[in-house]
Amino acid sequence: MASPLQKIKNDLIYYSARCLMFFIIHTPNSLVAPFGRLFGTLVYNLAGGERRKTIESIRTAFPKGFDDAQVGRLAQKVWSNLGRNLFEVVHWMGWSRERIVAQVARVRGLEHMDKAMASGRGLFVVTGHLGNWELLGGYLGTKYKGSALAQKLYDPRFDELVNHFRREKLGATSMIKRGVALRGILEALKEKRFLLALVDQDTGQDGVFVSFFGKPAWTQSGVARIARKTGAAIIPAFVVRGTDGQYELHMDREIMVPRTKDAEKDVLETVRGYTEAVESYVKAYPDQWMWMHQRWKTRPPGEAT
Repeated sequence: MASPLQKIKNDLIYYSARCLMFFIIHTPNSLVAPFGRLFGTLVYNLAGGERRKTIESIRTAFPKGFDDAQVGRLAQKVWSNLGRNLFEVVHWMGWSRERIVAQVARVRGLEHMDKAMASGRGLFVVTGHLGNWELLGGYLGTKYKGSALAQKLYDPRFDELVNHFRREKLGATSMIKRGVALRGILEALKEKRFLLALVDQDTGQDGVFVSFFGKPAWTQSGVARIARKTGAAIIPAFVVRGTDGQYELHMDREIMVPRTKDAEKDVLETVRGYTEAVESYVKAYPDQWMWMHQRWKTRPPGEAT
């Protein structure tokens, strides 16, 4: 239970956020993007701890690729894009679902999902905190029934706000919370729904070490383990902002899940497969990924942090 001081802090954050949301929803559409970029840049300049995490992560991934000035420019652009995405998603709360999903201007590779869903094996759509992952689930939900794996937010009020948006505006049939998710996942696969899973963060839970930008990173393995046992397909997909500013959906080929006598090796190979897919898109769109997440915080036994 939160302390009285923590409750006051949570209330202040929540009601401030609701005021900001009201402003964003009623902002003219033409001003949402510039206001969002400005907001993201402001947060980048004021939030010293998050700025340092962003810069440190970029340096870890590209130790020889960028000088200090380039790292700084990329870090600021990351926050600028994050602010724009945030303002867009909040602004969409006043839109119809049809208008929201129409923001996906181009689609590539949807035939891979069609093939997997037609097979009746169930499907995990794996993605990362890249581009606009909320729009990804919304668009795919216009094609097939789906569910999403999600972390429970620290404040139930924010949790309900996000879930309401996903249900009412993006058409999510259900949100399956991590930690108590197995039964819901198995039911969704049995009902031939797709499951959207973000697999690019170190949650400190069930996982394995695989290479991410050349350095071991603790990576969620639940999707790989369940897919191996159930026969479900795994397909990487991302909604990113193109060079013209419009959103485009990229869906890759199915990741083959090995099923040998060595279960742990099979899981490792599968996790490596979808992590490589995430890395390839982060490299292609480095300013659209959440570098402030401490992706390499968990270290292999015996390695210094």
